[in-house]
Amino acid sequence: MPRFEERFTVQASPETVWGFLLDPNRLAPCIPGCEGLEIVDARRYAMRLTVKVGFLSTSQAIVMEIVEEDPPRRLVSKGHGEDKLIGSQVDVRTTLELTPEGEGTRVAYTSDVRVLGRLGSIGDAVMKSKAGQLAAEFAKNVKAALDSAGKSQ
Repeated sequence: MPRFEERFTVQASPETVWGFLLDPNRLAPCIPGCEGLEIVDARRYAMRLTVKVGFLSTSQAIVMEIVEEDPPRRLVSKGHGEDKLIGSQVDVRTTLELTPEGEGTRVAYTSDVRVLGRLGSIGDAVMKSKAGQLAAEFAKNVKAALDSAGKSQ
């Protein structure tokens, strides 16, 4: 199962970052390819994610669930997505760890991704490259959203 890691610092307190991460409406625009998000309950949300990988385009209906939380330090979620049109599935487990750093917060983001079916047959190198690109873009978007929110306070 490929693992992707990103680390970055934002100019916001761990409590502010925690609130941001638990607000799907603020977090959704930071997720590359997220086309819609619906809150299922306090621990689960459903989203549609559309991504082009190699020669395939996939639109996954993904349900994410918070499976562990230690506010405002650690958040673990897992998700499962399926694209019946191309016969593919994605399983993901994401860990976010927040550490105070000076006036801001150090965010460590780790994601384990498993891809099955036609999408998984594209090849590890292509999948790892795309997933790594998406993880980096997510981190950049979260940092930009939190840094701009911190400047407007």
